[in-house]
Amino acid sequence: MKYPSPILIGYADPDILYENGTYYFYATSYHVKAGYELLVSNDLINWENKGIVFQNAWFQHGYWAPDVKKINGRYVMLATVAEHIGFAVADTPEGPFIPLGKPLFDKTIDGHIFSDEDGHIYIYYVTWREGHRYGLYSMEINQDLSPIYETEKAAIFAEEPWESHQAKVAEAPYMIKHNGLYYLTYSGSHYESKFYAVGYAVSEHPQGPFTKYSGNPILVGDGKKLCGTGHHCVTFDSKQNMLIVYHTHRNEDHIHPRQISIGHLAFKESDNGREDILFCTL
Repeated sequence: MKYPSPILIGYADPDILYENGTYYFYATSYHVKAGYELLVSNDLINWENKGIVFQNAWFQHGYWAPDVKKINGRYVMLATVAEHIGFAVADTPEGPFIPLGKPLFDKTIDGHIFSDEDGHIYIYYVTWREGHRYGLYSMEINQDLSPIYETEKAAIFAEEPWESHQAKVAEAPYMIKHNGLYYLTYSGSHYESKFYAVGYAVSEHPQGPFTKYSGNPILVGDGKKLCGTGHHCVTFDSKQNMLIVYHTHRNEDHIHPRQISIGHLAFKESDNGREDILFCTL
C-alpha cells in the first residue's frame, strides 16, 4: 500500500506504538511546547488527537523525540526534555505518563528503547556530555529502568560524506533485529540539510561493534520535492509489512513546520550470504 504524503503536518521525530490494531503516535509537536500529544489511528491515514499525555516534567521547554515501548506490562517513555533524557511510565498507551525520578543524563537527546528476546533491555541515544565525543551510544538498563552505567558503549560517529551535510551528525537511533543480527538504523547530517538521511550499521551484538552498510543512505530525498528525510521509527501494517515513518521538511524552501511521511522497509539477501540488506522504498 502506498500512503498519502504527508500523513501529518506539524510534527517531527515520530514514534509509533502498535497494539491491538491501533497505532499510537507520539512526536515532537509544533502545537505543544512543553509536552507530547497523542494521536491514534487504525489505518495510519485518519488520526484522532487524544490530547497531551506528558507535560511539565523536569523542564518547561525542549520536548523532543519521545520513544514508547511496553515493558513488563507497563508503557515506558524515554523522553528528551531540554537536552536531557529520562523515563516516564503509564498504565495505558494513552497515559498520562508520569516522570520516573530525575533525568538520566544532560546534553543527551533522541533516546530509544530496545528489548531483546533474552530479556535484556538497552537504550540508545545521542550524547555529548562531559567526557563523550558527540555520537550515538548504547547502555543496558535493569528491569526497573535503572541504568547500568558500566555497560555504556560508543556505537556510531559521523564520519561518512552522507553524514556530513551542514554538520557531522549521527542521531535518531532505532534498533531492528533480524535473523540474529542487530541493525542500528540512524539519521545522518544536520536536520536542516535537504539531504538529511537514514542509514544503518550491523552487529552480532546489540551494543556492537557496528559495521556501517556500504550502500548508505537507504532513505534520502532529492533536495527538491523531497527534503530532510530522517528521524524515523519502524512499525508494521496489518499484513506485517515493515514500514518506516519519518519526517521531512515542509518543502524545498521551508524547513518548518515539518511533516510526517511513510515508506516501506524490507530485507533482501545479500551477495555475500552473511547478512541481509535493509532497503527502503517510498
